[in-house]
Amino acid sequence: MQKVHLSREQRYTISAMHKQGCTPKMVAAAIGKDKSVVCRGLKRNANHKGAYSFEYAQGMAELRKERLKKPRKLLPPVKKEIIACLQLGWSPQQIVGWMKRKGTPTVSHEAIYKLIRLDREQGGTLYTHTRRRMKHRRRSTGSKIPIKNRTPIDRRPDIVNEKGRL
Repeated sequence: MQKVHLSREQRYTISAMHKQGCTPKMVAAAIGKDKSVVCRGLKRNANHKGAYSFEYAQGMAELRKERLKKPRKLLPPVKKEIIACLQLGWSPQQIVGWMKRKGTPTVSHEAIYKLIRLDREQGGTLYTHTRRRMKHRRRSTGSKIPIKNRTPIDRRPDIVNEKGRL
């Protein structure tokens, strides 16, 4: 999914047009974005009273941008704990839930799967401790085999259209 960011000017236009009673579709056309982007912005950046304000929306956007600036890293103590839990047969979702309840820093279950795949590429055996040994991720490589001597549907006999027999 591609992230869609709004500029300061676009947020101001959303605020001004929303106060005038314009529909999200009209606002979207004015700022050159999709209607869903405008609707999401109005919903996500409403203040505690439920009203959209340019200043509040801009502040929230800057706060989110600052908070998510650095990518989360899998620190060695967290990695060691995750590996121990995997060896006990826990799923990545269970590990994340347990670590959250415990209050220790954690990462997403996708990051744990990424760790397992990286370990497998390097010759490790962490994948053998997962429930399905990562088999559900495999993609089919074969192509569809065409039916020999097939007849197009428009050339079938008229008796078939009567549907009188099985």
